[in-house]
Amino acid sequence: MIRSWGYKLRENAGCILLLIVLPVSVYAPSLFQGKVPFAPEGILSLPPWESVEVPPTARPEAALSTWQLNTAWPSYRYISEHGKVPGDLLWNPDAGLGQPFAANAANRCYSPFSVPFYLFDMGLAWALSLCLKLIVSGCVAFYVARRYGFTAGYALVVALICEWSGPVFVWGAEPMGDVLPWFPLAVLATDRLILGQFWAWPKLAVAVALMAVGGDLRIMAVLLAVLAIYLVLRRVRDSHHVRLRAALPGYALGLSVGLGLAAPQLLPYLTLLREGATTSGAYPWPLSLDLLLGVFGPDYFQTVKGSVNPLVHLVFIGLTPVLLVGIWLALRRYVEKPLRHRVESLALAALVAAAIPFLAQGLLPKLPLLRLIQPAHYLAVLAFPIALLSAGASETWLHLNADECKKVLVRLAFILPFCWGGLVVACIAFGLSGAGPMPWGTLGGLLSLMVLLAVLFGYTLLNPKPRVMAGGIVALLLVAICWGRFPELVQTDRALIFPETRIVKALQSVGTRVGGTAGLRAWPLNGNGIPVLFAQSTVTLHRTARFLAQVDENPLLQRRAGVGSLLLQRSDIQGPYAAVRADLNIVDVFDSGAVLFRDLSTTSPFRIAHEVRDSSEPNLPPLSLDSVPVAEGFALPRREGPFQDTIRLRDVPRHTEIPLEVETNQPGMLIVAAAWYPGWRAWVDGKETPVHPVDGIFQGIELMSGKHEVDLRFEPSDFRNGLFVCVGSALLVAFGVVRAVRSRPRHH
Repeated sequence: MIRSWGYKLRENAGCILLLIVLPVSVYAPSLFQGKVPFAPEGILSLPPWESVEVPPTARPEAALSTWQLNTAWPSYRYISEHGKVPGDLLWNPDAGLGQPFAANAANRCYSPFSVPFYLFDMGLAWALSLCLKLIVSGCVAFYVARRYGFTAGYALVVALICEWSGPVFVWGAEPMGDVLPWFPLAVLATDRLILGQFWAWPKLAVAVALMAVGGDLRIMAVLLAVLAIYLVLRRVRDSHHVRLRAALPGYALGLSVGLGLAAPQLLPYLTLLREGATTSGAYPWPLSLDLLLGVFGPDYFQTVKGSVNPLVHLVFIGLTPVLLVGIWLALRRYVEKPLRHRVESLALAALVAAAIPFLAQGLLPKLPLLRLIQPAHYLAVLAFPIALLSAGASETWLHLNADECKKVLVRLAFILPFCWGGLVVACIAFGLSGAGPMPWGTLGGLLSLMVLLAVLFGYTLLNPKPRVMAGGIVALLLVAICWGRFPELVQTDRALIFPETRIVKALQSVGTRVGGTAGLRAWPLNGNGIPVLFAQSTVTLHRTARFLAQVDENPLLQRRAGVGSLLLQRSDIQGPYAAVRADLNIVDVFDSGAVLFRDLSTTSPFRIAHEVRDSSEPNLPPLSLDSVPVAEGFALPRREGPFQDTIRLRDVPRHTEIPLEVETNQPGMLIVAAAWYPGWRAWVDGKETPVHPVDGIFQGIELMSGKHEVDLRFEPSDFRNGLFVCVGSALLVAFGVVRAVRSRPRHH
């Protein structure tokens, strides 16, 4: 039946409307009632917030929420507070001794899903960003499925499975949640290249760029590897139609130009990795074959194993798609050959990727680059291929003729007892042998789904109506989403996320960088916007790490870092800080026994040294509070006093600019208690002057005697070069799009 353009438009619009309404409904409390979709109790167990009480939650997503709040909330808060000022996101002075912010890909400054943080309040922006990820994931999957020839109903099946998959819904706050929604676009572009459409490379370039700015280059590397395996499998299975010679140049060009579009993110990130080490790689949850029990759902895994493991959400696609895979196996030979080759090659490539962490668990940590990729990244690629299998099985069922129906029924009689029966047996066996009671709810849901699918396929066998089949599958998915996914979302009052308790308010009020007890390393105070020497970050600069190691041996070195406030415990006061107790002024005493002091001997983050030693000199003493500063590539002989030095700010400093007025009666070196990093430049009286690393960490500028205006600015060349590369890549994409449009066959 030929349907009008208007009918198809209404059909597509209805499906897209459903894909929008569902996420908005589930995030409604966060969008309209001031709540945040996270369980905060892991955060609230730490000392700064321990006075706040909330009901405990033992679900897997609660453990994941704690991890995501620690890692993602501080970054998003920084974007929300400072993203409106141009340039301020380039550098974060509050993290330790300062470090690049936008250069860190994990902060996702350029991700499309970070746009709400530039526009709205933090709580609303968080929920809106997560909601947008679901909507985009569903709409992109729907679009790609339609391009593959699926009718609107079956494309909706694909979209719902992708939209509510664990990597996007439960793990959405992780950077992988910003990358995965664009993966179907990359698959579609690769398919076009495989078929010899060379000028499809701009589509691949755009998809790669969107994934590259998502913040997790590791999951992007896995996805690109899956596409490479997919290319090879398509060539093996369909050698007559796959034009590999045309596909490989287009794939390489699309990949290169796509990375070029993301160059403002990638080039600074490479510099950051050279100057620092990533600390966000390892998720604190074990990988084992027990995770395969997650195919029955997170609640089943928790009941059987007696523990929570958020990795389960990456394995759990949904019971309905899993059951439909068994039906695919029975009728796969009757699926149209192009669709079969496409879907099975992609599914096999994804399964190969998912199997890698299980098969090479002991080997991967030893390999130079692969050790950076975590098991979660390999497991997160399954949803889209499984969704295509499910939709393909459902749609093909309706196109079988009488003879094919007989053969498929015979195959179902042999395959389903192994597939569906095996699932039932496994569900019962592991449930009875588990640590908790038998999860009868999961078993009942599995058996109910089997019965409903059998009734649906039996009815459509006699009355092959596409709308009935597609509507039935969509209904089952919606029931599973409402029954299984909606309750997983924990909605919490915004005030309970990094709450401003008495100790937090005291730390915010001191107005200086906070240091002190080593216990601060475990407190993610960045989430409250507090500048802390021991700040948590996904990347730690090598220079900062070496300085903090020296601070561990000699805590008084914090004075050199401009730490004006110290949060100390009784053991600290009686131990390493006993000698300077007279210089500490009590600000507040807390119920936990911690005391907040103001260090009266720390006056300013700026000072002038009139004697500097070169780091190349032999027999340099270890760094101490009274040692002579040591600069890299610069030395200044000792001068005789008296010294008259005056340093003041000429204007309010910005994150990337420090304007100073300095007056000194002797030549010296201006030392700024901020981390040295490539891109920091200095001008003295309008003339550019080198910035030297001092004591391995601080910034130093040579000064002659007299009065000077000093301007320190962070102007990283890698970011500027990245912009040039991005513009050039954008011009290439524009040329490719125009060329692709002109090369289309014209129909008269």
